[in-house]
Amino acid sequence: MHRSGTSAVARGLRALSVYLGDDLYGAHPENPTGYFEDRSVVELDERVLKALGVRWDDVTPLKPRQFSGLRMWRLRREARRYLRRSFLSQPLWGFKDPRTIRLLPFWLRTLRDCGATDAYLLVIRNPSSIAASLFARQAMELQTAQRLWLVYMVPFLDQLAHKPLAVVDYDLLIADPRGQLARIADKLGLPLPGAAQLDDFAGDFLDARHRHTVFSPDQIDASTDAGRLTRDAFALLYELATDRAQADDRFWSAWKRIQAECRTRLAWPGTA
Repeated sequence: MHRSGTSAVARGLRALSVYLGDDLYGAHPENPTGYFEDRSVVELDERVLKALGVRWDDVTPLKPRQFSGLRMWRLRREARRYLRRSFLSQPLWGFKDPRTIRLLPFWLRTLRDCGATDAYLLVIRNPSSIAASLFARQAMELQTAQRLWLVYMVPFLDQLAHKPLAVVDYDLLIADPRGQLARIADKLGLPLPGAAQLDDFAGDFLDARHRHTVFSPDQIDASTDAGRLTRDAFALLYELATDRAQADDRFWSAWKRIQAECRTRLAWPGTA
């Protein structure tokens, strides 16, 4: 999800020797240390969203069948060609874009067609912090921000049930960057960086002053259906981020209940 600290985590992946591309978006006043996003991947994701009839901040949930058809096939073909040209020659590569989780059906099929051995790093941050950031940036109301968080995080995450998956919490990363980087490396089988790279990431790159809000996991406004679902879904993910739970059958069963409640309480359409 946007405003979750994905840029900081992507910088950590680069410290873990993951190739992220040569054409990255640079620093910006809203993100002074850089985004670590490949320009072509982001532009492609924007085109996929446009083909689906939504913007990045649209709270309309997507359905799997929307990723079918000739237009999606053409976009997947373009994505395959770009990945083969720009990434597949690298021994260890990846890309970061918050839109990816909304577009998981698109990317899962694309990566499968490329023959990639894919693994996933899900970045979470307390939805109250995300809502505060979105309000500061564009005056987005709390319930809209919560609904946006849900439409990013909930619909397609279970499609990763049989994939290597690690979950990292942004606030925990800020508190213990070295420990969290080692944890990510362990869970995804990545090489640990040298001491100099760790020090650069932990000391020079991560700066708590760039984080304007900190909330505890129980500080989520649950006065509405969207708020209650946001609280419950984040609690499940936070259990994974703190290693108090594993992404096993029990977790995915609980996640499917969240999906069903979103359809019931928020009038989401079915999954067909």
